[in-house]
Amino acid sequence: MLLSLPVLAEPQHFSLLEKLLFAALAIASGTLFWRRFGVVLNKILKSKKDPNFHLFPIAKRIWDFLWEVLCQAKVIRERPLPGLAHAAVFWAFLAFALVTLNHCAVGLGLRFLSPDGPIGRWYFYLAAAFALACAVGILGLFIRRFLVRPKWLGEKLSWESGFIAFLIFALMATYLASFTVSDSSTAARVLWWLHTLALFTFLPLIPHTKHLHLILSPATIFLSRGTFAQIPPLRDGEKEGDEDFGLVAGADLTQLVSLQAYSCVECGRCTEHCPAATTGKLLNPKEIILGVRAYLNDLGPASDQPLLGKAGEAKYNSQEAVFQCTTCGACEFQCPVGIEHVPILVGLRRGAVNTGAWEDDHGAKLFLTLERGSNALGINPAERDKFIQKQSLPIFDGSQEYCLWLG
Repeated sequence: MLLSLPVLAEPQHFSLLEKLLFAALAIASGTLFWRRFGVVLNKILKSKKDPNFHLFPIAKRIWDFLWEVLCQAKVIRERPLPGLAHAAVFWAFLAFALVTLNHCAVGLGLRFLSPDGPIGRWYFYLAAAFALACAVGILGLFIRRFLVRPKWLGEKLSWESGFIAFLIFALMATYLASFTVSDSSTAARVLWWLHTLALFTFLPLIPHTKHLHLILSPATIFLSRGTFAQIPPLRDGEKEGDEDFGLVAGADLTQLVSLQAYSCVECGRCTEHCPAATTGKLLNPKEIILGVRAYLNDLGPASDQPLLGKAGEAKYNSQEAVFQCTTCGACEFQCPVGIEHVPILVGLRRGAVNTGAWEDDHGAKLFLTLERGSNALGINPAERDKFIQKQSLPIFDGSQEYCLWLG
């Protein structure tokens, strides 16, 4: 049956000039890719190490990687139709890894998969099936972003996303079209070069756009803190001046936080399900992560400039926004690329509180009350028992669902 199907057409010979042109394009594309990706990687690695991070036990990490990355289960579960479209693109990228390597090898006269061989022919047909699914998926995603335009994706149209979608579609279309021509035809050579140009244009754009998640998000998911909404404890400084106050400035950003900031796919799932955002509050979890990313891009992980500013004046993130978080974890639960929003938001709040930078009338009153009476209600400690008796409050013994702390 396979013998009756059309075969992938590839040019059989290239002139020396064509090989040199191909090599020059490959080097230029790889260099442009690394010029940006190297900067991002350097910022992540130069961020502070996470003191409480442990790689082991590793079994759960492997399972999460298989389930969330390779199977794309979380992407599909939360938004089935767009999720399937994204999954189709991702799976096509995996299938095309070998196709792309062979494509580049063909350009240098080092082909290792032949369309006429049983393995090569079978694999190229498999890749064609994924290419077709990817083309349909990317077309659907393009329509959703530019015509349907869900508000969670943002008010501003991202034309870079449209161009990336065009390049991905071009990669799939030129590959599929190569099954309709013969090896010796001019069309086969034209399609091969069009595929090459789309590939080498796409590669250096990845680290400049949200599509950087294609490279970083597998690592983000594998290197998560391990449990849902896990907030790392503040640690005592081993020496004076080394105290941990939370996320105050760039120097406090850890490698995990920086990795997650650069992994954001800007899908807006976190904001869509945030109770503060959906009730009209200033908090936008997506913008919090993008604010951290912008800070890293502008100032880097060694900066002593504050991460937070006043509402209306903040360049990156505002105090008012982060203090509207209820820490319910809906954002973290929804995120398809493993970003842990709650530790970041709590870290930013800790930094503002512990350094005295938090400017809030209610907060200032709360701290003053705690300082004077050791409780949030301002009750005189000597009157504590009388208050409990007057209000007929039961003493907490572990059987109640809630505990009212009276200091």
